[in-house]
Amino acid sequence: MSTTSLLRHINARRCLRLLQNGRQLSRADMARQLGLTRATIGNAMRVLLDAGLVVESAEMSAESRKGRPGVGVTLNPSGAYFVGVDVGTRCLTGVLLDLQMNVVSRIVEPTGPRYRDAGHISAKLLSLIERLLSESPTLQDKVEGIGISVPGLVGRDGSVVHAPFLEWRNYPLQAELTRKAPADWSVMVCNDAFAFANAELAASATAKAGSMLVVLLAEGIGGAIIDDGRVVMGGHGYSGEIGHTIVSAGGRVDTFEMLAGAKLFTRLFDEGQPVADGVQMLLAGIGNKEVDAALDAWVSGLSAGLVNAIHLLDPGRIVLGGPLAGLYPKLSRRIQADIKRRLLAGFTMPEIRVAQFGADGAAIGAAATIRDTLFALPDLETNTL
Repeated sequence: MSTTSLLRHINARRCLRLLQNGRQLSRADMARQLGLTRATIGNAMRVLLDAGLVVESAEMSAESRKGRPGVGVTLNPSGAYFVGVDVGTRCLTGVLLDLQMNVVSRIVEPTGPRYRDAGHISAKLLSLIERLLSESPTLQDKVEGIGISVPGLVGRDGSVVHAPFLEWRNYPLQAELTRKAPADWSVMVCNDAFAFANAELAASATAKAGSMLVVLLAEGIGGAIIDDGRVVMGGHGYSGEIGHTIVSAGGRVDTFEMLAGAKLFTRLFDEGQPVADGVQMLLAGIGNKEVDAALDAWVSGLSAGLVNAIHLLDPGRIVLGGPLAGLYPKLSRRIQADIKRRLLAGFTMPEIRVAQFGADGAAIGAAATIRDTLFALPDLETNTL
């Protein structure tokens, strides 16, 4: 690639990054924010318009107050599509995402009793993806790739190092899917909590500021630490496994996810029932002695785990995601009171909220890992995009 062509692509990506969170900007806005000339912005816009990644909208009224009205530029929702699938012991959740982070289609499929068989689940993933795309056949040519989220440790090469709930060890899932996916698709496999954090980053500009702890409450519990817009990966890429921290509650010593994960409610859920459906059943059953006792235990376990995380990380905000996060709005006052009671004097109680994507956050975040590649700047050492 020539230097001029490379610079044009770099500037196009820089413009695209300004629009990443759904913003609408004029060309003049972009020139000011990037410190580029209008001519350079014009060249970059031609690249993006030709690729179908942006669209020009109606004149922006805010610009009209400063002189000649400006034409707004925003991401083209139909410019590209991304597949995301979250793997659980109870179900596979698949979504097709457009460039504006809208869910175009969604499928939830039971994993069945063979969820421990990684090869079997790999085949089911491909079948689910085919079904997902068959619902929108005209979009298939614009699919950029597939992201898969897994509840466990995932190596930098996309292999599943250890997924305790699935009982998988050292399975080369990314390599397996790459061999069977279309050659021009990107394939990425990541930890489910990382995917969930990525969904928050991709959809919210505020998530990029300060420190934030995201906690995925599902069959197990995972976490991810966001610091100034980046997920902290740790020395080996496994940072955030707070579900395996040791928590003492009620005289016993357990892990955080044993005290506040979905296994706490196993006896109340129907066999094979998606956790999200079980949560609705729990909420409807408040007042029942057995349900209330289980929720009391969950409140105590969740607050104990979050107190430990606050003491260790001092996050500015905590975002709860995954299906069990659906319990939080109903129980938030009790949880917050319990956390405040246990916090060391001097610590500030962080804001706690539920993630915007609900139970589908990990699947959406997995798709967003592929979406992120469109906004990545090229490697200047190798001159590759």
